[in-house]
Amino acid sequence: MKIASIISEYNPFHNGHKYQIEEARKITGCDGIVALMSGNFVQRGDFAVFPKEVRAKAALNCGIDLVLDNPSVCVLRSAEGYAKASVYTLNSIGCIDYLVFGAEHSNIDDLQKIAEFLANENNEYKEMLSENLSKGVSFASARASSVSQYLGCEAQEILSYPNNLLAIEYLKELIRENSSIKPVLIPRTGTGHNSTITNGNFASASYIRENMDNISNFVPENAYTIYNGLSPLSIKAAEKAIISSLILMSREQLAETPDISEGLENKIKKALEDSNSLEEIFSKVKSKRYAYSRIRRGVLCAFLGITKEWAGMMPEYIKIQDFNETGQRILKYAKKHTSIPLIKNASPILKNEKAMKLWKKELEFDKLYNIFN
Repeated sequence: MKIASIISEYNPFHNGHKYQIEEARKITGCDGIVALMSGNFVQRGDFAVFPKEVRAKAALNCGIDLVLDNPSVCVLRSAEGYAKASVYTLNSIGCIDYLVFGAEHSNIDDLQKIAEFLANENNEYKEMLSENLSKGVSFASARASSVSQYLGCEAQEILSYPNNLLAIEYLKELIRENSSIKPVLIPRTGTGHNSTITNGNFASASYIRENMDNISNFVPENAYTIYNGLSPLSIKAAEKAIISSLILMSREQLAETPDISEGLENKIKKALEDSNSLEEIFSKVKSKRYAYSRIRRGVLCAFLGITKEWAGMMPEYIKIQDFNETGQRILKYAKKHTSIPLIKNASPILKNEKAMKLWKKELEFDKLYNIFN
């Protein structure tokens, strides 16, 4: 059985995602496609626009065969951490043949070259990276500048685009894991990441989230029928609760949160003194050093109680979210190869202390999400 995979959020599922799935089938000739999908909280540091059950059903209606949960403690990380945990999960399944992803850059060899360099960082590069970071810029900027010293200005340009960066992180982790999974690049079509401009029936997920009253042109009909009539959600729904929790936290507690370091906790506490919204807090804390997404993610992790002890944790199980008939066959096949349990409930992991800790944490996250939904 030939199986392709996509690391996804589908927040929400749109025409660009449908195009990617169709191209994936053409290019790989696969028998089925697995989506490793973020749960009720997404990597950018936000609540998912619709519950994971709804988003999984839309994905199945539009070409995915099996949806697996990507735990929130693995999702709410930097691009590097997110890619590392996601690739680990796909590798653990043991029978995934392809990892399909999008990027702004169309040449996978260029991305692979950068990934190989970053997978084997030399000491001179590390020193240069440290020096660039000392200038007060973000990690992404410092890294792009450092890499360009070795691979040229084109590498710096490539690393300035978010989907290129994530694609490179996937490739880097495949290299480091010595994975047999073959990467498949499908260049983005229609609009760019976070674009405010539409292109025919294509629009970025961020544009769609900002215009949820008028999404029918940009979402496949089989997804729209599921979304239609539902109320979209965002971090704003929990704004007062999050601000309250931040006020009650000590600086020391904030500093125990992933993505909050180097005095960022002090900036957040200062911003809380005269801010009435999360957007005010984010705008006051944002700087060249601290990207908006990092601040959002750190604040959300603080609210959810995700501390640094979770930062490097890899899944001890893979939760099955939803599947169709083909997905059922994939599961039957995968269970003969996987190195960690593929499960629908906690019964198979009751005696695994680390797995149960993660399982219970994810249940807490789902309850919190549903309170505001």
